[in-house]
Amino acid sequence: MIRAKFEYAGEDVVAYEISGHAMSNEPGKDLVCAGVSAVAFGLTNALIGLGLDEERVKLDDGYLRVDTTDADEDMNALIYGLIVSLETIEREHDEYLSVINYDF
Repeated sequence: MIRAKFEYAGEDVVAYEISGHAMSNEPGKDLVCAGVSAVAFGLTNALIGLGLDEERVKLDDGYLRVDTTDADEDMNALIYGLIVSLETIEREHDEYLSVINYDF
């Protein structure tokens, strides 16, 4: 299962972490994994394009963590778009994806 965790300080997301594997199909045919990867990496690349320091991105096999503590209003708007996209996937595939929101 893929777990997408979002950490908040007030209304701002200060970090997100996506880990695990969907295993909804064999590698190369796993549409849940492909969808999650596409929106997560697309958003992370957009944040870097807006000025997020790449040092705040940790990436490994089946693991992505991004520290967004200093994100500006534009970056936060994109991050909320990521949350909505992942929650949309979760609604149809909740056995393969869990979106978790933590408040501090």
